[in-house]
Amino acid sequence: MMSSTADTDPFIQFQNELSNLLESARTSFSSYLRIRALHAPTAAPSPELLSSQAELITLLDEISTDLSDLHATVRQMEADPYKFGLDVPEVVRRRRFVEEVEGEVGDMREELNTTPSPSSRQNAETTATATMDDGRDEEGGGWSGYEMQYQQEIMHDQDEMLEGVSRTVVGLREQANVMNRELEEQTEMLGAMDGDVDRVEHKLKKGVRDLNTFIRKNEDTASSCCIATLIVVLIFLLFLVVVL
Repeated sequence: MMSSTADTDPFIQFQNELSNLLESARTSFSSYLRIRALHAPTAAPSPELLSSQAELITLLDEISTDLSDLHATVRQMEADPYKFGLDVPEVVRRRRFVEEVEGEVGDMREELNTTPSPSSRQNAETTATATMDDGRDEEGGGWSGYEMQYQQEIMHDQDEMLEGVSRTVVGLREQANVMNRELEEQTEMLGAMDGDVDRVEHKLKKGVRDLNTFIRKNEDTASSCCIATLIVVLIFLLFLVVVL
C-alpha cells in the first residue's frame, strides 16, 4: 500500500469490522453444526437449533450487506488505484479479501440449506473446526488464481500502452525527419536567393556609377533633352540587366 493507513483508510476500518462479524459468524456456524449433529434428522427442529440457525442467518445477512458496499468500493479502486493512494497489489489484496469472505458466507448458507446425513453428523465437529482454522488463515498464503489473472491483465494493458507509446515516438521521429529535410531545402533556397540578391545589388551599384560618370562627362556638351533620353535608356538597360 502506498499511503493509506489503518487510522485514515475507511476500507481498513470497515474490513476490521467485517472481520469481527465474520469471526462471530464462524463461531455461530460451528455451534449450529454441533447442535445439528446431535439433532435427529427425522425429529422436528429443536428450539435451540432454530435459535442457532436464526442467529447465524442474521449474521450472514449483515455480512452480505457490508460485502455489497465493499464490492462497489473495490471496483472504484480498481478503476484508478492511484487516486486513492494505493498500488495494484494492495487493490488485489482487497479484492481477494472481499471474494474470500463472500465465498465463506456462501459456503455457510449452502450448509444451512443442506439436510445432514449420518456421515455428516459424525463429521460435524471436524467440519466446524476446519471452518474456524481456514478463516484464521485467510490472510496468509501466496497469490490466488484471481490475483495472478488480475496481474496478467494489468501486464497486458501495460504492454499495449507501451506499444502505443512506441508507435507515437516512431511517428514523431518521422515527422521530425520530414521537417528537418524541409528546413534544409529552405536553407538552400535562402542561400541561393542571398547570392542572387548580392549579384543584383552589385550590378545596380555598377550601373549607377556608370550612369553618374556618363552624366558628368556630357553635362557641358549635351542638351538636357539628350541627357534625359540617355538616362531613360540607361535605366531601361539596367532594368533588363537586373531581370536577366
